[in-house]
Amino acid sequence: MNTPKRLKLAQLPTPIQYLKKTSARVGKEIYVWRDDLTGFLESGNKVRKLEFLLADAVTQGCDWIVTCGGSQSNHTRATSVLARRLGLGTSIMISPPKVPFDPTHDATGNLLLNQIFGAELNWIDPDEYKKAGSLYLPFLEQEMEKQKSLGKKPYSIPTGGSSPIGCLGYRAAVPEMLNEFKKIAGASASPDSLFCALGSGGTYVGLQLGLLDVGLNLTQLRAINVLDSAEAAANYLGPLTQSASEYFSVNLGTHEIKNNHQLLEGYGGAGYSLASEADLAFYTQLARDEGILLD
Repeated sequence: MNTPKRLKLAQLPTPIQYLKKTSARVGKEIYVWRDDLTGFLESGNKVRKLEFLLADAVTQGCDWIVTCGGSQSNHTRATSVLARRLGLGTSIMISPPKVPFDPTHDATGNLLLNQIFGAELNWIDPDEYKKAGSLYLPFLEQEMEKQKSLGKKPYSIPTGGSSPIGCLGYRAAVPEMLNEFKKIAGASASPDSLFCALGSGGTYVGLQLGLLDVGLNLTQLRAINVLDSAEAAANYLGPLTQSASEYFSVNLGTHEIKNNHQLLEGYGGAGYSLASEADLAFYTQLARDEGILLD
């Protein structure tokens, strides 16, 4: 395997913050890794993956990025911003919204930002999306062929940037995280447990790779499924785990969703980008206790 190149797109290292009031309330030392500070519009975990993915695209001489996500996808927003910064065009395949709205008049948040940065937005037909198993791959392939017919050299990035190359973002981030943790928790300290969200799986698999590199036990890492169901998570995690294991010549296991104590269920809430009253109450409490705004 050739080591993929990396672009410097994120503001690194990001700090780790001790949550004093939260820790006192739950009786555990709780820290948060502030990867919301990797940038401004390109902030969050996606930019770490895009440092490697967009470097791969540029190395291959591509001039157009094809990617996908929901209407309020943080990944598509970060991709639109960074692609424009690199002089690349962008097409975004958007899954059907769960609540009716008119995108020509009701664009807000990330959808509006994608429009501002000039991304081509392609709404997937709900029936076709369902027929495809609610997966983006066939629609990415169609858009790739379309852009090739228009004379472009496109590069496809899957949901959330979660491919083996995208996983390098968090593989590379683990030593940085441990170094920042030692600064705040003590020179010999390392976290007892790590928790991350599990959507498309790239952050989780990348962290696994990074933990293997530094010799920490993978059982320390737990992923909280934020998708609608365990089956939805399995559609992403299973293939990604297999492809990353093969790409990096390591054994990450099969990571079956059922009976896996490292994968935590029951936190999908009302659905993607939909906050319940309980969610909002928790966001408000953390904001007022710790000065941190959750997404």
